[in-house]
Amino acid sequence: MEKEIQQKRSFFDKQITIANAVVFFGVVLLLGVGIGASSDSLKTVIYENVAKVAPSGDLSKKDYSLYWDVYKQLQNNYVDPSKLKTDELFYGSIKGMVDALGDSPTLFLDPKETKDYQNSQSGSYSGIGAELDFVEKAVIVVAPFEGSPAAKAGIEARDVITHVDEKSTANKTLSEVVTEIRGEAETKVKITILRPRENYKKYIFDIVRGNVYAPSIEAKATQDGVAIVKISRFTEATMTQWVSKWNGVAEDVARQYASGTIKGLVIDLRNDPGGYFDAAVVLAGDFLPKGSVVAYQRDRTGADQTFSTVSTPRLEKIPVTVLINGSSASASEIFAGAMKFYKRATIMGEDSYGKGTAQVILPISDGSTLHVTVSKWLLPDKSWLNPENTIKPDKEVVMDYTLRAKGIDNQMDEAVKGMK
Repeated sequence: MEKEIQQKRSFFDKQITIANAVVFFGVVLLLGVGIGASSDSLKTVIYENVAKVAPSGDLSKKDYSLYWDVYKQLQNNYVDPSKLKTDELFYGSIKGMVDALGDSPTLFLDPKETKDYQNSQSGSYSGIGAELDFVEKAVIVVAPFEGSPAAKAGIEARDVITHVDEKSTANKTLSEVVTEIRGEAETKVKITILRPRENYKKYIFDIVRGNVYAPSIEAKATQDGVAIVKISRFTEATMTQWVSKWNGVAEDVARQYASGTIKGLVIDLRNDPGGYFDAAVVLAGDFLPKGSVVAYQRDRTGADQTFSTVSTPRLEKIPVTVLINGSSASASEIFAGAMKFYKRATIMGEDSYGKGTAQVILPISDGSTLHVTVSKWLLPDKSWLNPENTIKPDKEVVMDYTLRAKGIDNQMDEAVKGMK
């Protein structure tokens, strides 16, 4: 539920301790790399320079020479000097400071990671263009995107990816495999697959990566008079773009329902990590009466801010089923939670992830970003959404991965059947 914010002096005044801490570690390491002097003289130089940016409060009382001492010991003693890369140690030290909070959504991204994150939010990246899933410890292709390098090469839905550039995908997470597949546009990647529909025949594809766009909202084919809308994320390059995409889908669904072409709607939020919180409020506004409370935001002082729908709903009457699973998080949970609270939809699938915190993204001068948790999200009943208080389905339907490997989605089938 991260929202990019503009750089405003009043906001950054409140964040000065964080910013100074990041700058401080940069000064320490840069001095350490560039000065060939004794430990004592280095400490003097460090203290003289750091005094200009040292944070206030308890941090100012710490002896930061310890940081430099550890760095020197690594340089002088570590068994593999090739791993003593300055940038990695530098950024790693900052990440360690942030990770010490024990709050996974609060994180530091270096310049490359920041760029990758921004691309993921817009849906644009360089790769082969295919939706992947992790089924029974295997990476399968859910579907190649239309016109993508994967589709042009001959990759098909339900193909099992066994190797990427001749490296096995066994014992790797889906995220690790995706990282290996992605790369710069116009570079090649070798994908080895087994094809179930051909008795698991082996194929090897040399695919030239390209610039890929993954749709955030997609109206799937209607099944048995039921419209299916897949929302992969609540983000686009801008909030306005996301709302524009949803408006097009909502108007089409409203027309079909009014004409009797469809009798119900399934909103698929499975594996949706969230995005703009405001997008969840906009979405809820098309199903709930104007003025309905969608969520509350509680800040560090305990003060609550109310977020309610502000528009006249276009889809207030259509029967709705919302599909969720353990990877439905953040904004997708806020929407599902509101729909459940008002009994506006049947929630089906599996328990959600439980991410009920909001982050702001603070730009750092070198192109890095610091994502900081600044508030908690409360559901309409004012309970805090968290891993111990997830969105639970009205009807639990566990994914049957044996059927999934055969291209059968038992959760979706159950959702559509429930509309009949």
